[in-house]
Formats: sequence, C-alpha cells, structure tokens
Amino acid sequence: MCNGWRHQLALIKSQINPHFLFNTLNNIDVLIELDAERASAYLKKLSDIMRFMLYETKSEQIPLEKELLYIEKYLDLQKIRSANPNYVDVKVTGNSEGKFIEPMLLIPFIENAFKHVIPKSGETAIFIRIEIQPDSLTFECRNHYSPNTVPETDYSGLGNDLIEKRLQLLYPKTHTLTKSKTADYYAVMLTLNFRAQ
Repeated sequence: MCNGWRHQLALIKSQINPHFLFNTLNNIDVLIELDAERASAYLKKLSDIMRFMLYETKSEQIPLEKELLYIEKYLDLQKIRSANPNYVDVKVTGNSEGKFIEPMLLIPFIENAFKHVIPKSGETAIFIRIEIQPDSLTFECRNHYSPNTVPETDYSGLGNDLIEKRLQLLYPKTHTLTKSKTADYYAVMLTLNFRAQ
C-alpha cells in the first residue's frame, strides 16, 4: 500500500478510535460495579480490538476471518449501550476460509450506522448482512434513522469519502457501492470481487 493510502487509512482509524474508545470505557466502567466478570470480558474484547487496529492494519490484506472477528467484537462492545437484545441483527453466510480483504474496509460504514441510528424500543435498529461467495463478497448495512434529525451532509463525511476513494484504488471496476434512503432507513450495499493473492 502506498504512503498516501497508509495516511488515509490512519485517518479512518483516528475517526473511529477516540469516540468509540471513550464510550466503551465509560460503559465498561459502569458495568464493573454491576457485573465485574462481564466487564472483564468486554475489556478483553476492547484490548483485542485495539491490538487489531495497531498491528493488523499494517498489512495490505488480512484473512477475512480476522476482519469478521474484529467486526463481531466491535458489535459486542456497541451492544453494551442498549438493553434491547434485538438492537443489531447480523447475518454472515458463506465460507471465509482462504479469503483475504483489506483491513478495516467495512467498519467505517458500520461505525456510521451506529453514529446516526435512531433506535426504537424493542425493535432492531441496525441490520448487517455479509454474504461470502467463492470469488466475491456482498456487504449490506442498514440503520433506522430520522430525516428530521440527521442532516443530509452527515452521511457523506470523511470516512465515506476516504473509503470510496480506497475502493476505487483497490477494486477498480471490480466493486459496486450503492447508498439508498427511505423514510426510515439508510442503507449501504457493497459488492466486490476478491483480489488475487
């Protein structure tokens, strides 16, 4: 990966890191008095996430299993913020073995969903689908939002701009990225062909 793209990946990492870290540490701090064992488990997941961001993102590509595990731990930590067990609905289908992907390629879209979601009590607020085919991957992230509270420009910030440029460089003519809105939901769908190793 060229130095310019390393710099842009660092910007994506810095955009996610402080806000997410601050909220997660606060949530774990509250949980310590309520359930020390759970708090310890969440702290371990946070440690794993920080290790991933510090070391795994130095590689041009990583095993898809590692990226999916990072997303799983990220989602687990985000769920601390909600008492609703249905807050996030995630489904991963297909075989990730032997597949490789650029680190943190999908997480900016997921982070954006959590940033703008307007949850309703008892209902699923965020839907994530990852379908793995032998030669391609399809990722969909959809979140409930209110057009009255989210400015139009908020969904086209630094993270999305950088990830789109990164996709154009890494998957020229081998990816499709679409964004759509309804009255209640904002959705992103990405399809890409795996790069040859």
